[in-house]
Amino acid sequence: FAQFGHPLKGQWSGQWGPADNPKRLLLDLHWDGKSITGTVNPGAEDAATVKGVTFDYSDPSAWKVKLQAEGKDPSGKPVTIAVDGVLENIGAYSRVFHGTWTQSGQKGDFTVTRN
Repeated sequence: FAQFGHPLKGQWSGQWGPADNPKRLLLDLHWDGKSITGTVNPGAEDAATVKGVTFDYSDPSAWKVKLQAEGKDPSGKPVTIAVDGVLENIGAYSRVFHGTWTQSGQKGDFTVTRN
């Protein structure tokens, strides 16, 4: 990781939700040498702060990742996000992170690629 930092670090873009009504998804993730921090959908209205990330490194080619984030919707109600995904193409610059995205009770598939 010395050259690029942690493989989940970076800016990611893609979408989540049902195929007939996908929602744009942006991740801005940072590595401080111990943990991943960052923001989901950075911006004034939809931003959620990453509260925790755990990894299962048992398959070196595709890590399992669980991410939790919290934010507020435009009316001020809490928004919780739970992500259960897989990080693939770990050795490549254009990594793929995909799996299941749950946000305030709505569940759907997600896929993001590192920008």
